[in-house]
Amino acid sequence: MYMLLCVYLLFGLAFAVHTQNATCPSLCSCAFHGRSNGKGLRTVLCKNPSLTAIPANLPSDIVKFRLERTAVSRVFRGAFSTLPDLVYLWLTYNSITILHPRSFTNLTSLHELRLDGNLLSTFPWEALRDTPRLRTLGLHNNRLSRVPPQAVHYLGNITYLDLSSNRLSTLPNELTSLWQLTTQSEPQRSVVLGLQDNPWLCDCRLSVLLDISKAPESSLVLLDRFLTCIGPPDLAGVPFQSVDLPRCRRPSILTSATKVTTLLGSNVLLRCDARGYPTPALIWIKSARTNLYNTACCRQSVENEKLPRKLPSFIQESPRKGLRWSVISLNGITYKDAGEYRCRAQNMAGTSEAIISLNVVGFISGNSDPKETVAPKPPLIKLPHSERKPSHRLKMTPNLFLKNVTEGFLSPPKRIMTTPKASRDKMKRDRTGKLSLP
Repeated sequence: MYMLLCVYLLFGLAFAVHTQNATCPSLCSCAFHGRSNGKGLRTVLCKNPSLTAIPANLPSDIVKFRLERTAVSRVFRGAFSTLPDLVYLWLTYNSITILHPRSFTNLTSLHELRLDGNLLSTFPWEALRDTPRLRTLGLHNNRLSRVPPQAVHYLGNITYLDLSSNRLSTLPNELTSLWQLTTQSEPQRSVVLGLQDNPWLCDCRLSVLLDISKAPESSLVLLDRFLTCIGPPDLAGVPFQSVDLPRCRRPSILTSATKVTTLLGSNVLLRCDARGYPTPALIWIKSARTNLYNTACCRQSVENEKLPRKLPSFIQESPRKGLRWSVISLNGITYKDAGEYRCRAQNMAGTSEAIISLNVVGFISGNSDPKETVAPKPPLIKLPHSERKPSHRLKMTPNLFLKNVTEGFLSPPKRIMTTPKASRDKMKRDRTGKLSLP
């Protein structure tokens, strides 16, 4: 009996091992790591040079997936969407040139993403929206030449970012400013940056990073503090700590108003002023629409408007260095013009925005064409008695009539006759019907 029980146990164990191995993809190896609660954590390693695509039959319980030194060149949409428990994703030293913006769909538990040693010239930063718990991002040894300012929206939770050994010449000041604000609000938190081995151009675009590198203590930690400039020519080879750019100043914006309410069909001027060094450039963007009131006839055309959109026509002038103002003219206002207008100022030191909200009031005539708008009547303004214009429809009272007769207001003034008496007698005979013979 005892021997029979042992045989059953050995058979069951062999079957379990066979089942686990059967779910492991070909050209890959799988391993389990025990936990205190008796459950295992599965790791899958695919390290075969003949592998040209990410395996499609990956087990759903993977916690760590490593794809290393393969011929994989593309990561398609939802390549890991069946791995909701994935925490570590290493795609290192492959031939990856393209990442789909939705490559990391359903990876809500992902904590670490490494793409070191690939051929990426661009990175889809918006793909990080699908990884809300991501803390570590490794992009070492790629071909990145630019980090766009929009990346700031997706890197707020990152605590370790390795951009070393790329082709970066600058880094958005908005990004380093974001990390500064984050670490100031959370003193126990720090952000580690790997920026070495890049051709840095030390101008106002790096002003915030240059200031951080000089600080003796900062929650923004550089893996290599001895970064040097490659340009401009007068700063080539100079360490970050020795660069002084005292004139750099991020733009600040002042608008004429933050909320504007206008009537249908009217004309509106929106203005903003910006200060900064170098002198900032200004653009206008309509970014959002407002709620619609009493516009059932026009709702579809308004909602079909593609936003945000850049407004092409505006007036811009720089009265002196470091100052620029801009005016945009909106003529014949309709409901479609209502919404948020952003005045964006940008220079090498950074970008700032100010919002003006435009509200349009009026109503649509019920019997008129839907495109025809009618503005409300202006309020009645009472003028002083001395400035009132006489009405053409006066109600005549006896006293007023008598006054007009006596003062000659309703009848023409009497003519004063200056004709000689002989002529007057002749005229009187003519009126009585008697003809005078010559």
